Amino acid sequence: MFPEGGPGAGLLLLRLSVALPLLLQPSGGPLMHAMRALPAIGLCLGVLTPLLAIVSCLFSFYDFMVMGGATLPEAGIKLLAAGALALLGPGAHSLDARLFGRRVVTVPPRKKTRVDE
Repeated sequence: MFPEGGPGAGLLLLRLSVALPLLLQPSGGPLMHAMRALPAIGLCLGVLTPLLAIVSCLFSFYDFMVMGGATLPEAGIKLLAAGALALLGPGAHSLDARLFGRRVVTVPPRKKTRVDE
């Protein structure tokens, strides 16, 4: 689904709220920062949003369990926001919407057989 209007703008804001902590978290070296920047940029653009939201969940869980860079409430909020984004999708203001767009699938009527008669 790629909702437009207010819900689409809300999903854009949700994508940004999940992506920005990935960019602004100062844990790890340059390699870790690059590993965080790629999914963050993808989320900002709305590319592969459900997959990258799950990657964001994994980074939040890693920060909480291994790095100690977040408290339980902070990690919980990040996990909830990323989980909601993974379930809701990118919205109309995304590259996913441009690439895949809305599709209408029409199923042709079933032909009658002898059993149906």
